[in-house]
Amino acid sequence: MIRKKNQAPPDIIVVGGGAAGMMAAGRAAERGAKVILVEKTHRLGNKLLLTGGGRCNITNNAGLKEFINAFGKNGRFLYRAFTVFSNRDLIHFFSSRGLEMRVDPDGKVFPADDRAESVLAV
Repeated sequence: MIRKKNQAPPDIIVVGGGAAGMMAAGRAAERGAKVILVEKTHRLGNKLLLTGGGRCNITNNAGLKEFINAFGKNGRFLYRAFTVFSNRDLIHFFSSRGLEMRVDPDGKVFPADDRAESVLAV
């Protein structure tokens, strides 16, 4: 992208168009920042399309304590991050944007249509 002479520079440049980069860029833009998202490949979310065997295992529906314990003894390192934005917040994020989801008996959350492309489209 070439910036025009009178065009204001972005507030934020996000490098990497994976799940984290897309989420960071999207949330910053929702809050009014001028954002540029840079990705080296031809498409955003390439690895996202492969998760869960192409179905995109979005998260797990477990409670916070159980969710963190699933990461083993180092899971407590994640406690602060997950209290700010938890797995339940992620579920709400997608459902509030129209993505229908289902929860498997083991607690894994997938898009209702089992298509990772549906998650990427959000």
